[in-house]
Amino acid sequence: MYFHFASNFNTIVMSNQILQIVVAISLLLSYAKIEARQSLSEVEDLELERQLKLINKPAIKTIKTNDGDIYDCVDFYKQPAFDHPLLQNHDFHPEMKPTLSKSRIDAKALSFEKPSKIGLKGGGCPSGTVPNKRVTKEDLIRYQHMQDMKKNLNDHGNNITNSKASISLDEIHPFQYAETEIPGADINILRGAGMITTIHAPMNVQKDQFSGARVRLENGLSDAIEVGWIVHPTLNGDNTPRLYARFEVGSAGCFNTLCSGFVLVNTDIPLGMPLVPSRIGGPINSQIMYLEQDVANGNWWVMLGEDYKQVGFWPKSIFTTLQAYATGGKYGGITYSPQGLQFPPMGSGLFPKRNLLENAYFRKCTFMCFVNNEMVTYSLDHIGTYPFQSNTTLYTVQDFIEQGDVLGHLIVYGGPGG
Repeated sequence: MYFHFASNFNTIVMSNQILQIVVAISLLLSYAKIEARQSLSEVEDLELERQLKLINKPAIKTIKTNDGDIYDCVDFYKQPAFDHPLLQNHDFHPEMKPTLSKSRIDAKALSFEKPSKIGLKGGGCPSGTVPNKRVTKEDLIRYQHMQDMKKNLNDHGNNITNSKASISLDEIHPFQYAETEIPGADINILRGAGMITTIHAPMNVQKDQFSGARVRLENGLSDAIEVGWIVHPTLNGDNTPRLYARFEVGSAGCFNTLCSGFVLVNTDIPLGMPLVPSRIGGPINSQIMYLEQDVANGNWWVMLGEDYKQVGFWPKSIFTTLQAYATGGKYGGITYSPQGLQFPPMGSGLFPKRNLLENAYFRKCTFMCFVNNEMVTYSLDHIGTYPFQSNTTLYTVQDFIEQGDVLGHLIVYGGPGG
C-alpha cells in the first residue's frame, strides 16, 4: 500500500517536473522568437539609419518649401552622385558648362498656355552647393516597395516592340504606354531630344502606381535615360506632378538621385520638384524639357526652358552603349499598376481628340544630331516615327506632323485607364 502510494506520488512529481521543463522550454523558445524579432527590427532600423546617413549629406543651408519638402544645400563634391564607384576619381566642378546645340526649341506661345514656374524660393542654394532633398525613414520604407516595379520595368516595360502590339500586354506586365517612337536602329545616331510638354495631375493614382509623361533616349536593351513629369505616390509620398529624371544601365538605375549617378549642378532646381498642373479648359501649364549629349565629353544633360537651364547630367562613364550615342527615342505617356488594381488615368484622363484645352500633349518635338562638327536640332517630322499604344481600350496616342511654327510636331495622348 505504502509502495503504491509512493510510486504514484513519485510519478506525479516526475510528471509535474517534466511539465515544468516543457513549459520552461516553450517560454524560452517564445522569448527567443520575440528577441529574434526585436533584434531583426533593430537591424533593419540600423540599416535605415545607415542609408539615411549615406543619402542625407551635411547641410550648409536648409530650405523648406510650401509643399513641405526639405532641401539640404550640400557641398557639390559631397552629393550622392559621387558615391558611384565609377565616379570616385572624377574631375567635375560646380561651374562646369556643357557644349550644346546652338539651335533650340522656339517656344512660340499659345494664348492659353503658361510656362510652368520652377525653382526653390529665395534664389535656392549658395554657389558651390546643390539642393539635395532630405530623405526620411518613411521615404526609405516606401522606396523598398519600388523594387518589384524596378525589376518589372527593366524586364518588360521598355523592351516592347510594335510587333508585340497584338498581345494583351496588361495581362503579362503592369506597364502601359501611349507614345510616338523613333525605332531603335543602328543607322540612327541621336545626340538629344526635347519637347514642350503639358503638365497634368491624373486622378486616383494609388499606392504602388504611377502615371506620367516623358521623352526617352535609349541604345539597345541596356542603356536609357528619360526626363518628364510624374505622379508617383510611392516615390514622392503624394499625388502632385513632379519633375523627374531616370536612367538605366542593364538592371541598375533609378529615379532622380535615389541611387548614385546623376550629378546635380543647378543651385535652385532639384529633381523631384512639384510642378503646377493644367486644368481641363485652361489654364494649360507647360514646360520645355531636353535631354542632350555634351559633344565635348559624351555626358548626358537634363535641361529645362528656352534658356537651357542645366539641371545636371549623367556622366558618360556610367553607361555602356550610351557612351556613344542613342539609337532610338520615345515621346508620350506611361502608367504602371500592379495586378489587382485598375490602371490609373494618363495625361488629362481623356482620350485624344486634338482639343488642346482638354488633352495632354507634346509640341515642338525635336531630336538632335551632330552634323559637320555642329549639334543641329531637327523637328521630329524629319525622321521615321510610329505611334505605339499598348492597349487602346485604356489609352491612345495621335501623332501630327507639319503643324506649323507654333505647334511643330504634335503628339496628343492619354486616356481614362481602368
